[in-house]
Amino acid sequence: MKKLKLWGMLLISLIILPSIVMAKNASITITSSSQIVLGNTVTVTVKLSSNDAIGSWEMQLNYDKNYLQLTSSNAEGGGNYMVGYATGASGVKSKSYTFKFKTLKTGSTKLSISSLLVYDNDMDEMTVSTSNKTVKIITQQQLEDSYSKDNNLKSLSVEGYPLSPEFNKDTLNYSINVPEGTTSIKVDAKANDSKASISGDGTLEVTEGINTINVVVRAENGSEKTYVILVNVIDQNPININIGTLNYTVIKLRNNYSCPDLFIEKDININDFTIPACYNENLNYTLVGLKKEDGTVESYIYNNGKYSKYLETMGTTLKLVILDYNDSLEGLKKYEENIDGHNYQVFKASKNSNNYVVYGINVATGEKNFYNYDSINKTFTLYDNERIEEINNLNKTYLYIIIAFGIGLCLSLICLFKMNKSKNNNNNKEKIVKEEAKDNQKEIKESKKDKKKEKKKKEKQKKEIEENIIKEDINEIKEKVNNDEEQTKEFYDIFEDEKNKKKK
Repeated sequence: MKKLKLWGMLLISLIILPSIVMAKNASITITSSSQIVLGNTVTVTVKLSSNDAIGSWEMQLNYDKNYLQLTSSNAEGGGNYMVGYATGASGVKSKSYTFKFKTLKTGSTKLSISSLLVYDNDMDEMTVSTSNKTVKIITQQQLEDSYSKDNNLKSLSVEGYPLSPEFNKDTLNYSINVPEGTTSIKVDAKANDSKASISGDGTLEVTEGINTINVVVRAENGSEKTYVILVNVIDQNPININIGTLNYTVIKLRNNYSCPDLFIEKDININDFTIPACYNENLNYTLVGLKKEDGTVESYIYNNGKYSKYLETMGTTLKLVILDYNDSLEGLKKYEENIDGHNYQVFKASKNSNNYVVYGINVATGEKNFYNYDSINKTFTLYDNERIEEINNLNKTYLYIIIAFGIGLCLSLICLFKMNKSKNNNNNKEKIVKEEAKDNQKEIKESKKDKKKEKKKKEKQKKEIEENIIKEDINEIKEKVNNDEEQTKEFYDIFEDEKNKKKK
């Protein structure tokens, strides 16, 4: 009985085991930026792949709609649902989908795969492994705050030559000495932070004397730090030139001085040294290279031991050497203007004019002439003297007409002034007469007022006199009455006395 059970289990294992062994695998990966700024678009790629042929698939990309908004998709339905099959008999081994999302709010959100069914080319279900993707959404300020501020160098060296002093990330200035005839050096610099960038390193050209090498480290946040190396190419017998307050050294090596356009190479002798020079037959100029103390090289015209700065101005069609012109130019005034980075003497009709007239030599032909310069379009054209003279003559004619018109206008104004003055005089006379009449009327009115006042005064005085007379008369009458009363009383008294006597 036990043997039968063992044989049965063996048969079942033989049936099931091949299917387990033969099961095929596939994987799904989700890739995108791990960090994105709020409001920006993030691109998400979903890739189905297998070492075996894939026949068909069905899957869905899950995302949080509070954080992400789907804006585009190449999935079959245009959304986040992916379903497809292999068109060829051999199937496919990979399939990719691209989704674009707009970020809606800050925070971390996860993308994942669900509704997963993948079949091989024989329509057997495959075993699929998946991975999730977390995207962190931050603000622009948070992004900038996260940038590295490290702008230090980890190492700095010049191949074959020791730096003085020894390198230190906090020391910014160094120097080296290299032998005479050295034309290039190799600077090696490594940033302390892998996110920082470096400029100014590598193989660099040098010339006799002091050369300034600037190695600039730019941190991820944009801050910069500059390390300076002064490379002194030793010149055992330098030719030093003083021009004004500046010190120069004559370039002795052809590799260190290139000729401008329209000049040919030529060697000359200065202080018993063969010096690389440049020559233009049209100008009859010989140029040499002079190096300043900061290492920059400039072209100077060399003539019998004398040096003068060579400046050429490039227009769209002509290349000129602008010269000073001591005489005046009819109809124009002298000014100083900046052309191509240098100040030159120019002639203009007015201070604010954008068109200049300059005197110079055409580098290509050697012709000296006046040229018009359009400062807006930066173009030179030959100055047309005859046309300018015609314009000046026309301007003179206009000026004479204006002067004649001005004289006539002045005469007219003088006549009007005299007429107006005469009219004003008559008006003044009439005004004086009116004023006098007015004054007379005023005097008459005042005289009448005075007479009225005098009359009123006299009448008042007369009235006061009459009142006084009346008062005196009344007083006299009163006195008379009083006297009469007294006499009457005396009479009655006498009468009473007489009466009383008779009675007795």
